[in-house]
Amino acid sequence: MESNKPESRENAPEEKDRENRLLIFVIFILAIMLLLLGWQYWKQKQTTIIIQQIATAKTDSVTSDLINLQVQYASLKTSDQKVQAELNSKKDTITMLLQEAEKYKNDPYIIAKLKKETETLRRIMQNYVVTIDSLNTLNKKLTTERNVAVESLAVEKNKTVKLNQEKGQLQNMIQTGSILAATSIKVEGVHYRFGKKEITTEKAKKAEKIKVSFTITANRIAKSGNKNIYIRVITPDAKELSKTADQSSIFNFEGTKGFYDAMQSIDYANQEIQLVMYCESPNGFIPGNYIIKLYADGGEMGEATLVFK
Repeated sequence: MESNKPESRENAPEEKDRENRLLIFVIFILAIMLLLLGWQYWKQKQTTIIIQQIATAKTDSVTSDLINLQVQYASLKTSDQKVQAELNSKKDTITMLLQEAEKYKNDPYIIAKLKKETETLRRIMQNYVVTIDSLNTLNKKLTTERNVAVESLAVEKNKTVKLNQEKGQLQNMIQTGSILAATSIKVEGVHYRFGKKEITTEKAKKAEKIKVSFTITANRIAKSGNKNIYIRVITPDAKELSKTADQSSIFNFEGTKGFYDAMQSIDYANQEIQLVMYCESPNGFIPGNYIIKLYADGGEMGEATLVFK
């Protein structure tokens, strides 16, 4: 037994060295694992940050959409109590969704759900816009009809007392309705190439005449027969054009007198008539706005404006 002790002493350093190498290896492995865990932690943290940023951006987008939608709903007004109550309910819903967006701003699932609900509310709002427009149109129509009915009822209630007054009003209406009317009035400056071919122009210095085209509408209550159609032209400097400055170019209209620049006699048979008349200026035309007025039977049939450059 004494002879084995020296061998044990000799093996002790080798075992100690193996243990040290094993310890170093274990420490190295642990260090590698620690580095891997650290790298994975850092990567996971970066991923989480990106996810949070995306979620925040989506939350901000949904919040912005909800705020805009809230403003749009607030701008919708209607006198229909049922529709207004529905609008108020939708505004309350938007307020609740805004609160949820703030509360669950980091929850992608809830934010995605809120975005869908926002789109649904927007489509509903568009339907409300159409509905409110229709209601407003209907309300205006009903208001007009109601006013007409009220006026008619008032007339009926006072018919006996105001019989003479209504008779006078009826005569005035007939007189007014019997005045001829001109439509499709077209006025343009013209000059003549080679003295024959008619050319349209907007330049005052080139214009030789003002061409007035129009249609006299059919009027069954107007008196038929020979009628004089007058055209009165007011220049940019507030003067009246006329071929002459004497009494021969003066006519009566609407309780006053004035100069006419063109006149044409027609045989009116209560049917539509298309006419073309020409106005002239002894001193030529100047740039500016010309007011063209048409008259028959002392009443104005219509007017138009011509601008010369």
